[in-house]
Order: sequence, then C-alpha cells, then structure tokens
Amino acid sequence: MAVENARLFSEEQRRARQLGFLNNISKTAISSDDAEQMLAEIVAEIQKNFQFDHIGIGILDYATKDIEIKAEAGTTAQALGKRVPLGVGILGRVARTNEMALVQNSGEGHVLCILRESRSVLCLPITYGETMLGVLNVESQRENAFTPQDVLIMNTLADLLATALHNVFVFQKLQQQSITDGLTGIKTRRFFWEAVSSEWKRAARSGRPFSVVLMDLDKFKEVNDTMGHLEGDLVLARVGRLLEQKCRQSNVVARYGGDEFVVLMPETGVEQAQILSERLRLWIATDPMLNERRITGSFGVASFPLHGSTAEEIIRVADAGMYVSKRAGGNRVSTAEQFAEESEAVQKQLISGYIEGFLQREHTGPEYAEELVETLKKFGREGEECSAEILKEAIEALCRAAETRELHGGSHGEAVARYVRLVGQELGLEPDELIELTFAARVHDVGKIFLPEKILNKSGRLTEDEYYLVKMHPKVGGEILATIPGSDRCQQWIRHHHEAFDGSGYPDGLQGEQIALGARIIHVADAYVNMTTERPFATALSRDEALAEMEKLSGTEFDGLLVRILGRQLKAEKTSAPLIDRRGK
Repeated sequence: MAVENARLFSEEQRRARQLGFLNNISKTAISSDDAEQMLAEIVAEIQKNFQFDHIGIGILDYATKDIEIKAEAGTTAQALGKRVPLGVGILGRVARTNEMALVQNSGEGHVLCILRESRSVLCLPITYGETMLGVLNVESQRENAFTPQDVLIMNTLADLLATALHNVFVFQKLQQQSITDGLTGIKTRRFFWEAVSSEWKRAARSGRPFSVVLMDLDKFKEVNDTMGHLEGDLVLARVGRLLEQKCRQSNVVARYGGDEFVVLMPETGVEQAQILSERLRLWIATDPMLNERRITGSFGVASFPLHGSTAEEIIRVADAGMYVSKRAGGNRVSTAEQFAEESEAVQKQLISGYIEGFLQREHTGPEYAEELVETLKKFGREGEECSAEILKEAIEALCRAAETRELHGGSHGEAVARYVRLVGQELGLEPDELIELTFAARVHDVGKIFLPEKILNKSGRLTEDEYYLVKMHPKVGGEILATIPGSDRCQQWIRHHHEAFDGSGYPDGLQGEQIALGARIIHVADAYVNMTTERPFATALSRDEALAEMEKLSGTEFDGLLVRILGRQLKAEKTSAPLIDRRGK
C-alpha cells in the first residue's frame, strides 16, 4: 500500500511539473510578438525541465526550401543558423513529410541529426492548419531516451508552437505592411518620421550630420489625366524601385505622400547629399519608362545641423528647396539655405515656389493643413515686415485657388471685401484697421483650400461628416493667418466669421460682443454675397430679398446694427449691387 501511494504521489508530482511547464510555455507564446525571442525562451524552458542534450527549433524558409535553426539550447548548442534542405536528414524529412520521427537507438541507422553523438532523436512538425511552419527537434546521447509521456508533451508543445508562430507571423506581416507602402514597396511616411526622429537624436548627441532629400515628380498629374491612374501607379512604383536600388543600404527611402518621395541619409553632409541627389535626378530623367512619359524629378536638399536644429526644420528647408526646383522648371536639385540668412528676394522665391508646388498637388485634403501651417510659420519670422507682406501675397494666392475650385466661387473674397469696406467706413474705423479688415475679408475663406471639390460643389444636403469638414474651414483659415507676424486681430476675425450673434455658430460658439466687430462685419457681408449669388444648392435673391431675410435673422444670426448699416449703404447706391456667379459658405 505504501509503495502504491508513493508511486501515485510521484506521478502526481510529475503531472504537476508537466502542467507547470506547459503553462510557462503558453505564457511565453501568448505574450511575445518577436518570433526569435519567443523561440529562444521556449528552448531554454525545455532545457530547464528535461534532460535532453540538444533542443532545436527550425523554421521553414519557403524561398530556399531549407529549415533554418532559429533557436537552440543544450550542452553542445552550436547549430544556430544552420540550414537543412528539405528531405535531408531527420529534420528535412519531417519538414517534407509533415510526420513525426522518433529514433530511440543508434542501431536504427545514421539519421543525420544535429549532434553526431545523438543516439535518440524526436523530431515533430510544427504545422498550423495545412501550413508547414517548421520543426521541433530534441536529441539525447542516451538510447531509449524518450518516454511515451515525453512524446506526448512534445506533441502538445509543437501544437502550441504552431499557434504561437502563426500569430507572431501575422503580427509581423501586419507590422511590415504598416511601414511599407503597398504601391511602391518602399517605406511609408510614418516609418520615415520615426527614422528621422531617431537619426536626429543620434546626430544631436554625436554632432555628426545627416541629410534629407525631398523629391516631387514633374508632370505626374499629366500622366494621370491623359493616361489614367493605373499608368500613374506604374510610374510611382517604378520611381520607388529606382530610388531604393540606387540609394545606399544605410539610407531610408520612403514615399512621403502622393507623388513625393523622401530619402534620409545618415552620416551625410550637404555636399554628399547634393551629389547623390544629382545622380538620382539623372537616373529618373534617363530611365526609358519614365522618359517616355516625360517624368522628371524636382529635388530639395537640407542637412543637419547646417539648415536647422530639429528634424522638422530640416524637412521644411528640404521641402522649400524642392519647390524652388519645381518653380525653376523642374528636373533639378536645389538647396535652400537657412531662412534666417535669406534675402527678401530669395525668401519670396522660396515661398512662391512652395505655394505653387502645393497647389499643383493632386490632393490638398485636410491631412495637409498642419504641413502648410508649419511651413508658413517658418517663413513668418517675427518682426520682419517683408515676411508679413510676402505671406499675405501667398495667402491671397491660396484663397484665389480655393475660389476657383468652386463652380461659382470666382471673386467671392473681393465682393465680400467691398461690402466690408462700406460698413467699416460708416462705422468710422481707423484707416489702418479698415485696410487690415478689408484684407481679412478678401481671404476669409482661405481655409477652404483643404475642402474637397465634391463638398464645395455639392447640390444636395451635406452629410454629417461633410458638414464637420466645412465647419473646420474658419479655424484652419485662422491658423493660416496666424503665421503672419503681428496678425492676431486678423486671424481672430477669420476664425470667428461664422460665429452667430446668439451663440449658435462655429467654431467656438461665441455670442454677441464676444465676437470681434471685424468678424461680425465679415459675417454680414459674406452672407449678403452668398444670398445674392446663384449657387448649386440655392437660387440667388435680389438685393431687397436678401436684406429682408437678413433683417429677420438680426439678433440671432447677425448683429442687427450691421445689417441695417449694410442696407443703408446698398440703398444709397444708384444701382443694386451686382450679382456675382459663385458659391460661398
């Protein structure tokens, strides 16, 4: 009886150890997202719990048809990285047949295992569904080393490994997809930003340089327009392959957005970066497939620390250089020096080039708002009058471009400015304030540059998401105006020109005199122009009809005093205000 109890107790302890072992393996498998680290921890756990001379896990390489040992443990662990062809030896045979192999003594013949001294070998396939992933191989220098219980546990372990490896491989594939551009096969903008941030930290510590090259394709829009987007995709894929093939292995090549590409060059000064950029330009210009479609590239180069102290500054300077190249006709490399050292003429060229290039983009959606604002901020050096004037010209160009995208939007800003001036004059505004307010009225809708044309010209009711985007345009417009030095008052007028007198407007829900007088004036003038304009979603009203409608909304939507002033000014004119074919909001 005592002997039987001892046997049962020993058996219970053995089962507890086995369950503990499998539990530890499961925890490792569940918590890991790195295949090699997970496998290393698993073989170490096997080694700790079993008296095997060698434990190895091999993964099938479908490209080479080899099993590669990815993790091992044991007294003579020297096989890491070893490759075994399919069908060769016990590992290769198990991987090919997908069947377990058990050898208990050397008398069964030479089995070509990992250790020449092994007398017992247990090799199991690691299979998920019908997919062969690899093999689990354990060896011992003793004959008859494996008990039926060992075989059962290793089988269970192989099943656990199959699920764990499948999950890790899926995770790694998704992770790779998130940092790889699906069209070109090069890295994504997100990956580039992570890489350049890391490189900046390293360079800031070491004092070593790095460079960024930005490239925008010339005449790419013509390819899309005349040959179709499928042909455009082939061009983008070809350029991506060329850049990756011709750049150094240490460089990071990424698609920056649309038809823009970027290259991060660690340990590279500006002169080396210019040389490589010139080579890239030449390769693109002379590539037969691209040359046939008249595709070339406009390049901009910037280097740390020469052109800025942060990664963001380096990218903005490279971006400005790229647009200088584009403005000069394309197919060239330009280096924009630090903005602080630029003359007014060069600065004007830089910003004009940037705006022109920005407007040539096929997409200028909301995702580009932050980039535009940050770039304009860089140009708007505090306290420099020339910067303010140049930025005003650039913003007016943006606003005109926004107006032309609307079916009936031509000269909307000029019309609003005209009525703003009439109201401001009767109110007795100071000349400087009236000039500033008139400018704000001309560009009050600049934030619409980011609204898709299908929203701007939609004849039906806007969806909730579309209306949300529309309501963003005063806020974005204010942010754009805030890039002009000393423009606090102006940007507030634009941000709040859709605030309602009763607090029901947007974006901040201000009411009454919380809304700046200039914003209230623009709101009244803007509404009058909209009402008297033929638009896809509304028929134009006459002068008197529009004024009557606005009078009804006095005290709720509009400041009643300003509505009455506008009415007096209009009625004092000999003829009605001209109707202007355009759409406004």
